[in-house]
Order: sequence, then C-alpha cells, then structure tokens
Amino acid sequence: NNNYYELILSIGIILILNFICQDMVKFYIYFELTLIPLYIIISIYGAKNKDKASDYILIYTLLSSLFMLISIVVYLIICKDTEFKIINLVVLSLDLQSILYICIMIGIAVKTPMMPFHTWLPVVHSESPLGGSIILAGIILKLAVYGIIRLILPTLSEASLLYIPLIYIISLITLIYTSLITLRQTDLKVIIAYSSISHMMVTIMGVLSNTYIGINGSIILSIAHGLVSPALFIIVGGILYDRYHNRLIYYYQGLITYMPILSFYFIVFSFANIAAPLSLNFIGEMVSLVGICNKS
Repeated sequence: NNNYYELILSIGIILILNFICQDMVKFYIYFELTLIPLYIIISIYGAKNKDKASDYILIYTLLSSLFMLISIVVYLIICKDTEFKIINLVVLSLDLQSILYICIMIGIAVKTPMMPFHTWLPVVHSESPLGGSIILAGIILKLAVYGIIRLILPTLSEASLLYIPLIYIISLITLIYTSLITLRQTDLKVIIAYSSISHMMVTIMGVLSNTYIGINGSIILSIAHGLVSPALFIIVGGILYDRYHNRLIYYYQGLITYMPILSFYFIVFSFANIAAPLSLNFIGEMVSLVGICNKS
C-alpha cells in the first residue's frame, strides 16, 4: 500500500528535522508533527482496538506537550528568542528554572514514558502495525533523551540538580514496576513494549546524571535499544504474526523445532535486550550505571 509507505517516510523526515533543528519552537512543532502520521497509521492499519490506541497516543502526547509549550512561551517572553544557542547563554533564577523544568519534564515523562504516564505505550504497541511499532520504539522514544540534552541540561542545570532525587525515584519505581508487569504478560508484543520502558528509564537516569560518562552511556543504550527493539518487533509482529495470526506466548512453545533459524535470531536479540555481556545494550547500560553511581 503506497499510502502506508508515504506515512512511514513522512515520520522519518519529520524525525530527522526534529534532530537537526536549532530552535525551540521548531523542536516543539516537529515533536508534535510526528503524531499526525502515526495517528493515521494506527487508526487505519492497526489491529482490532486501533481506535482506542490512536486516541491514547493523541490525547496523552498532545496534553503533555502543552506544558512544554508553556515553557517555550516563557523563554520567548524572557529571551525574545527561542534559538538554543541564545537560550543557553541566559542565567535564570532557581524558581523560574524549577517551573520550566517541571513543564518540560512532563512532556518528556509521557514520551518516555514514566510512571504514572506509561499506560499508553503497551496499548499503542499491541494495536499498531509493524512499521508504527518499529518507528515508535526505535526512534520516537529517543526524542525524550534528545530533549533532555537539548532543553534541560544546558539551561536548567540548577533545577536539574535539585530534582534529580525525585526523577531517580520515579525512574527506579517505573523500572521495577514495568519489569514486574512484563513477567505477567502473555502478548509477545506487549512484553517487548514493557521491556522498552525499563530500558528507557536507564537512559533517562544516565542522561540526567549530567556526567560525561552517563550521557555517553545513555546515548549508546539509546542506539542499541533502537536496533534491538525493532528487531524483536519484526520477529514477533512481522514474521510470527504474519504466519500464525497469533501473538500469545503459549502458542509458540517448541518454536525451535519448526523455525530453527528464526529461533536463533530471537534468542540472540532477546539476550541483547536483557543486556547480556558482549551486546551493545550491555555496554550502554554499564556505562550509564557508572554515570548514575558517580552522580549519587
């Protein structure tokens, strides 16, 4: 279907623009623009609960981004400009920094997603088509890490130091909670979606540690997760679901007997997903944890 490929390509173009723009307003516009093609993809090509999933992603992300818009307006009033290089030179009072930090962090917390804003991700992943899941897990979740590096660390450094214990506690609770939820799931796609949340929490803690090694680790882990998570989605949502039209984990017992090569890849990527040694995920998580421990 040509429309499907056009929508996927448009999301890719918007994301590239998002990563290269040098202005806060443009960042916000592109941040929101990814929603439109993603909403159309899920609502047209999704599974049976596609309407619920598309509404979830639209309402959650749109409402949370309004707080980010408030902070951008404040920057515009104070600096008369929203370019990153001009904003980075401005020194703000701690009270104002705190307000801006909370507003931006709400937008990032939903995108990542942190608890208690995490409920949209499994629903959206389980109902969206393969391309939507890959782009969502592989790139769109990484916008949160990029947003922290661009918007929070250069200008709101004092507020960042002040709120680090709170963010760390929320991240740790989210990490443990989503890991426990993952153990109880029966849908393979939802299992991968929930494991994505716990990986993203490590990247958020790493990047907010504001240490050189922590930021590097979170970028490495973001790249690793952006490769491994889509690979798992291709195996589960693309290959297995395409052949058997079922995603329940009980259905695939003894998969290695009739799909040995696919099973091998599934095992390799699953080990990479749990950050087994020699995988890029392991390097990213270890370097992030060193940065997190140095901070605390």
